[in-house]
Amino acid sequence: MFGCALTPFALAGFWVADEISGSGRYVADVAPTAADPAVRDAVAERVTAAISESLHGMDRPATADLVRRSVNAVVTGGDFPAVWAELNRAAHRRVVSVLRDGPGRAAPERMTSGRVVPRQAASGPGGNTGGTGNAGNAGNTWDAGDSVDLDLTPVYGMVRRELATAGQADAPRLPDLHPRIELFPVRALLGARTACDWLVRLKWALPLLPVLPLAAGVVLAGDREEALNGAGFGLAASMAALAAGLAAARSLCLPVPGDGGPPSPAVYAIFDALALFPRIGLRVVFAAGLITAGVVAIVRGHRSSREPPPAPDPGGSEASALVQGGMRCSSQGSRWRHERR
Repeated sequence: MFGCALTPFALAGFWVADEISGSGRYVADVAPTAADPAVRDAVAERVTAAISESLHGMDRPATADLVRRSVNAVVTGGDFPAVWAELNRAAHRRVVSVLRDGPGRAAPERMTSGRVVPRQAASGPGGNTGGTGNAGNAGNTWDAGDSVDLDLTPVYGMVRRELATAGQADAPRLPDLHPRIELFPVRALLGARTACDWLVRLKWALPLLPVLPLAAGVVLAGDREEALNGAGFGLAASMAALAAGLAAARSLCLPVPGDGGPPSPAVYAIFDALALFPRIGLRVVFAAGLITAGVVAIVRGHRSSREPPPAPDPGGSEASALVQGGMRCSSQGSRWRHERR
């Protein structure tokens, strides 16, 4: 049972370590979400709000319909998936930077036209800091009150060009804003630094943690079939618990933005994309556990059907003979009494 209890922690730990240890896996997991309507809508909403606010007071402000059409043309265009992947790659680098260096050391970054530049050069006139919540006040270092965000500046620039192409003369005069989608508060990442560091170090040892006690329990058990049966059902139960934990984490544990509102739909989409690996893994282990328990039950039933019936008990045969003899004596005595009459 100890090995069964360790299995969900080992699977979840390996998943977290794999996502942290390299940006390639992270980007490969989240890049397909560029086609998710929830992601496109969330990006379009943030960029549209930034542009609409900036256009107020200009000589010939663009209509809301023109802004919306321009933003939709960008987020549904062929260039958006590549830009979305680079936005997430830059965000992953910032997460790793916080986990590795801690507050006051790591230099936040902003991506512009596919390049990552220091955060201290990111602010613009009237602009939002974008990369971190308080980065403009904290210089070029992280602070516990900051956040790791998806900096949508490249998308904002693409929409500005789209507006200019559509004939909006004021588009080049839009300020250099940095709309963003908040992913993780730095404070939460700082609290997980030690755990994440050990998970990355023990990444390839984690799968062995449940295997060794499970194998030892089966080998050393007096009834190995019973041990296999219990291990199968135990693994299935532990994977059901992991599935419930992932569902609870998605509903209750995603980071709350600094404004206190619910997480962006894009954050839910990213979580679902990242959680695909553990969800597939737990289904495989769940099925393997049930198959193991089922095979043990089939083998036991087949063996029981082929076993010969038990031999008659000698003591029981002797008692039966005595009873039959007594019945014969009783019958003869009754016949003698009848003849004497």
